[in-house]
Amino acid sequence: MTSVREAPPSARPAHPTKRPGLAILRTLFERLDGEAIRYCHWKSNEHLDASLVGTTDVDVLVDRRAIVPLTRLLGETEFKRFVVKAGRGYPGIEDYVGFDRDTGVLTHLHVHYQLTLGEKFLKGHRVPWEELYLSTRVRDESQALYVADPHLELVVLVLRAAMKLRARDFLIEALGKPYFRGGLLREFRWLAARVRPGEAAELATRLAGARVGALVPAMLAAGGPSLGQLVAIRRTAAPALGEYRLYGTSEAIRHALGRELGIVWWKVRNWCLGAPTKSSRTLPHGGLLIAFLGADGAGKSTVAREIAEWLSHEVAVVTTYGGNGKGSAGWPRRVMQFLGAMRRRVAGLVSRRVASPAGGGTTSPASQHISPARAAWVEALSRERRARARHTRRARGTGMIVVSDRFPQSQFAGWNDGPRLTAWIDHPSAWRRAAARREREAFRLAELCPPDLVLKLHIPAELAARRKPETPREQIRTGVELLRRLSYPTTTRVIDVDATQPLRQVVLQVKRAVWDAI
Repeated sequence: MTSVREAPPSARPAHPTKRPGLAILRTLFERLDGEAIRYCHWKSNEHLDASLVGTTDVDVLVDRRAIVPLTRLLGETEFKRFVVKAGRGYPGIEDYVGFDRDTGVLTHLHVHYQLTLGEKFLKGHRVPWEELYLSTRVRDESQALYVADPHLELVVLVLRAAMKLRARDFLIEALGKPYFRGGLLREFRWLAARVRPGEAAELATRLAGARVGALVPAMLAAGGPSLGQLVAIRRTAAPALGEYRLYGTSEAIRHALGRELGIVWWKVRNWCLGAPTKSSRTLPHGGLLIAFLGADGAGKSTVAREIAEWLSHEVAVVTTYGGNGKGSAGWPRRVMQFLGAMRRRVAGLVSRRVASPAGGGTTSPASQHISPARAAWVEALSRERRARARHTRRARGTGMIVVSDRFPQSQFAGWNDGPRLTAWIDHPSAWRRAAARREREAFRLAELCPPDLVLKLHIPAELAARRKPETPREQIRTGVELLRRLSYPTTTRVIDVDATQPLRQVVLQVKRAVWDAI
């Protein structure tokens, strides 16, 4: 392995006891060391502890000559590659997500093969300092991994801040809000406590010229650079920072503005669709449809929400609903539900749910008399299901992960989100036959794209009845039995989950199953 530069005394941890972190990251860095792959955590080492427990991203610069063994190693340690939408990525950077099986935490790994820095939404500079980082890296014994030399990290932090300057930053500064603040300032001061001023100035001179090097002692003494000093760095750097630009002025403006507006539009669109908006990363090998099934009271909606929130921090997620609940209703069904509630209130009627035939005595909901009003409600539901099926196929086809609370099935008419107008398929009335065919078409469209993963949350009927006392017990018993009998194509992986466990254990088991399916 290449010799590693000695860090100044202040850069070394006072207590080199290894701190706990995610097992998957500890394994990754142990394997990198064991295979003599040169790397270093090259920025934001001020909050390295947070990165290693999955709170923030992990930014690792790797020797590009090790791409082949690194790719193999990442696969062996269960990191999976994701891609951002076309036009939003940056050259020389790959995105991997890892899953820690002990804790259920996801960690986002940025693998940098080159240093692409600069403006937000653009990163329009590529600086040739990778070898300098790797040849001067230092060992952080407290975390048992290599990090950037603090002198180099501090100088590049200042240069990055100068590269990121935009016209709006001068306006914000004039309004009394310093440009160099928050996380930037915190990182600078953390690094300043770990460097020798003379050595930092010498390194700045080497990278950006004597005039920039002369500014470093003053910045260290003041506890951070001023806007004027950053402007001076931008004007006097030698070689000029502009020599590292990847785009011309007009092209840079177009790229940055296009990215920024694209991200705003994506967030607004997803907000309107009710989809999480935290990440746009997708699976390069195709998306995934995950369906959660269970009897009333099994907790499928709760677990589906937990999984969608968990995934959405690192990957693009779309949520959908495969049932007929009131909360998911479109405006036609909402109007009908409102009118129905008003009619019952005026008439003083009490809505009663029909009990299940299993156990004898009552008839199946599918064979009950269907009023024209009920048929109109089912027709509106069918339209919603057709729209959901199209939306699901498109999202999955573009590499997103679709999380579905319930999923339509046509195996048991009238039960577990099954069809309700089956008895009308051969009805003498033309409009009833047409309504049944439209409903059947909605189920056909849903089944064109069967789930990749089905998670059946099982609980005993007695427990479900305690959790949902308003639901007739015969209906619960039938729902529990039919859930076990539901079958899917061989391409669908079905996982049975004991939902009587504590929620934390259920969610962890589901997370493991989801990660294995990705």
